[in-house]
Amino acid sequence: MNGFSGWDWAVFVLSLCASLGTGIWAAFVSKRNQKQGDAKGTASEFLMGGRNLNPIAVALSTMIGAVSSNTVLGNPSETYAYGTQYWLNLIGMTLGMVYVHFVILKVLYPLKITSVYTYIEKRFKSAALRSFTVFTTLIGTFFFMGLCAYCPSLAMETVTGFPTWASCLILGVICTIYSSLGGVRSVVYTDILQTIVLFAGVLFIMIHSWVDAGGLGAIWATAEEHGRVEWWNFNPDPLQRHSFWLVNIQGYFSALLVFGMGQPQVQRVCSVSTWKKAIGAFYLNYSVLFCVYLCLYFTGLAVFAVYADCDPMATGDIAKPDQLLPFYVDDKLSYLHGISGLFVAALFAAALSSYSSQINAVSAVMWEGFFKNSEWVAKMDENRKPLVNIGVSVVTGMAGVVASIIASQLGGIFQVGQTILGAIHAPLLGLFILGMCCPFANKIGGSVGFTVSIVFNFWVTIGTMIYGKGTPYLGFDDDGCDYPTTDFVNLTSTTTEAWSSTTEVPEDDYTFPLYLMSYTLYSLWGTSITFFVGSVVSLLTKPWSADVSGKEYIHPAFYKLMKRWEKKHPPKNAFSSEVYLVPVSTEKL
Repeated sequence: MNGFSGWDWAVFVLSLCASLGTGIWAAFVSKRNQKQGDAKGTASEFLMGGRNLNPIAVALSTMIGAVSSNTVLGNPSETYAYGTQYWLNLIGMTLGMVYVHFVILKVLYPLKITSVYTYIEKRFKSAALRSFTVFTTLIGTFFFMGLCAYCPSLAMETVTGFPTWASCLILGVICTIYSSLGGVRSVVYTDILQTIVLFAGVLFIMIHSWVDAGGLGAIWATAEEHGRVEWWNFNPDPLQRHSFWLVNIQGYFSALLVFGMGQPQVQRVCSVSTWKKAIGAFYLNYSVLFCVYLCLYFTGLAVFAVYADCDPMATGDIAKPDQLLPFYVDDKLSYLHGISGLFVAALFAAALSSYSSQINAVSAVMWEGFFKNSEWVAKMDENRKPLVNIGVSVVTGMAGVVASIIASQLGGIFQVGQTILGAIHAPLLGLFILGMCCPFANKIGGSVGFTVSIVFNFWVTIGTMIYGKGTPYLGFDDDGCDYPTTDFVNLTSTTTEAWSSTTEVPEDDYTFPLYLMSYTLYSLWGTSITFFVGSVVSLLTKPWSADVSGKEYIHPAFYKLMKRWEKKHPPKNAFSSEVYLVPVSTEKL
């Protein structure tokens, strides 16, 4: 490794200082906007930016919050190791974003919620169910934060030898400082700077690799020659890793998981003053995200073409595809002073954004769900109440550092993130869809459906960790090398590379089919089980009427259908007209 030059260190450190400085500046703006002596105003400014944030700033913040360092390293390595089939998930993502707009945000935005889990409590009239969903998803949140910090730290260690744990600590401390001082305003305006850094790093590497490989035509010809181009695999087999159907299912549910019920993203959209501006920011966010994804996919293909005849996986220069971009930058770009620093700064920019977004999201969830109406906070002096959100932010930031150390012991960055999202968050997505699209769903149905889905997903995930078989990478060549190589051609990866051994299992060993199921289906199963079980159990346990469920918590189209049904089948005959202790409130949440 060539390491960092003085210019590289200067670019990298300047980027971190600029992020910290921007966050602190935004914190001062936030403090100035807070209403003195008004706890509600203080909390609204800290968590929602007074619900008057700039739509363009929100769009960029939402985008880079979704593009973590996992994505920057993982998506190119996916194309490098497995080819172009995964690119088609952008079709599914587009359809998913349309669903989020017309179904999920159509319900959530008018409620002006701060925490998405508030919807669960109000719709199903159960604080216990809300607490259960918060607890389960916070587990996934801390794993995700750990991966966000680990990915750029891995690249830093690859390029410079700087210890991973030290990088994780620096990143975590910087995020914690500006997130705890300025809340969502600091996060959003720091994200603008980080978006610029991210684009600069990704575009430079993409353009350089294109030129290095001989242009787009040469890249495509090389990819086809080495079996990297695959589009129309319509095989319906759910046990294969990728196909046209599988990647589109993954893309569709990825959009719903991140933008439909993801606390950071929904929180951003709801912080915009009007519905029209919010939806404009929503689609601007996706347009930029779409371009970023395409750039990352093409970069993976271009770098593969550069090394097609003397591949670093075949020579043993890298041990896993996730190390491809750091290796390329160090190998081909280190002669350009400052570029290695820019690449690592781009990774850290993506990580800082995702990490700080999660800090602010956890603070919002904890404040709305546990502190705002607690007796403990009620007894506090007004000027001390803001310290609660600051304290939660600090604790969350430090917990993420611990999680990043754990993540450093794992691998398979790309699939780890997808697995966690599918296994833990998909059941919650099913609960949201059940509440919005199934007016008769009751508390029992929602609780049972969510629990069954969580159990099923963890059963399949853990079973796959233990019994899952390896999925071989596409071939890597070293025929063009002019020096001795190490044979890594037969390296394999498993469907859960983070936890499973790569030791191949004899072909005649029987493995339960669900343990061989493509990871792209975890979200589908998790969401579907919650919805199906929740609907059936609700029908068997005194289903609620539309008015008991609450008009404002149900999508308008399904509410109208339910009312038509009730007109023909009065609630006293078919639906429970029970009066609940927790009334349906029409006031702003």
